[in-house]
Amino acid sequence: KLIFIIIIQISQLTTEQLPKALMLAMRHKTTPTIDWELCGNILEHEKIRLVFFGTHWVAMEINPFSNHTKATQKSVSALDAVIKCYIQIKLGDVINLNLNE
Repeated sequence: KLIFIIIIQISQLTTEQLPKALMLAMRHKTTPTIDWELCGNILEHEKIRLVFFGTHWVAMEINPFSNHTKATQKSVSALDAVIKCYIQIKLGDVINLNLNE
């Protein structure tokens, strides 16, 4: 059996790839449902700020001890921006995705 694994930057994840990547970041065995209930909990727990900039949303992790952010992601979808930011916080700037699963 041939296994396809890609290395992709978090910012390049598509909406379709987010549930799988989020599952890895959350260390779950099943893909979570991405909705505002989940994203609200992530925003609160991870101290992520969500800001709208005219054409896109920016989600950024706020570091209370310095003036810079530790993770920042943008998307036309607020949900996607939050999830990408969370994945970046948990897994770094790139992710290995198994395309066979």
